Amino acid sequence: MIRRFRWLDLEDILRIEKKAFPKSPYNRFTFLYYASAYRDNFMVYVHEDKGKGLNKIAGYIIFYPEGHIVSIAVHPAYRRRGIGTELVGEVLKVTKGNASVEVRESNEVAKEFYKHLGFSRQSIIPKYYGDEDALLMIK
Repeated sequence: MIRRFRWLDLEDILRIEKKAFPKSPYNRFTFLYYASAYRDNFMVYVHEDKGKGLNKIAGYIIFYPEGHIVSIAVHPAYRRRGIGTELVGEVLKVTKGNASVEVRESNEVAKEFYKHLGFSRQSIIPKYYGDEDALLMIK
């Protein structure tokens, strides 16, 4: 199930962020900013374990109203289950099929993920990550 971020989700989001981006995770303040400034565009994927009656945050996405994806991450234990695809799908619903995202040039997994979803490389942004270029991908 995908729903809007709630303040109680923050600790789970921070744990996912540290696992997904160990070199440069967003901090608490960054997530609080996006939760305040883009409330309708900060979504979480809640994994429902019906057998145990548990709900766990498995991933999140933050995007600007025009469809630029700021950040997306899925907890490693929930990857390869279509959660990222569903989260990006939420952006595409809001924007009627338009989206953009920066990806580290070395991140082959992310590049393939976005290509699979129909994104294509638009341009290179030199030193976007400080030590590395980014590819701007659009749909």
